[in-house]
Amino acid sequence: MADFGITANGSSMFALSGELDLATVPLVEVAIGETVARDGSILLDLADVTFADSSGIGAIVRSAQALSAGCLVLHGVQDRVSRVIDVMGVERGVPNFHVIPCPQHG
Repeated sequence: MADFGITANGSSMFALSGELDLATVPLVEVAIGETVARDGSILLDLADVTFADSSGIGAIVRSAQALSAGCLVLHGVQDRVSRVIDVMGVERGVPNFHVIPCPQHG
């Protein structure tokens, strides 16, 4: 398994780092599962995610779809992750799923 980490900052904010893929999806589901079950908004900081595939993004989307109230917001999304989200077209199909891109530096 590639390096991956998830750190809770309160009950509804989480910072992810490393590779978000099929192998690390269960870690995300466990970490945010209780928050999803409670409903309400969730913020995932992806600024330190170095790779994401469709299974990783799909798990996050499923979490957003499971919320009966609130939104799931991805913050600090890098270009390499944004491309996967764009190809999947999830922003158009999931009204409570929002992406805030990481500003480009330099």
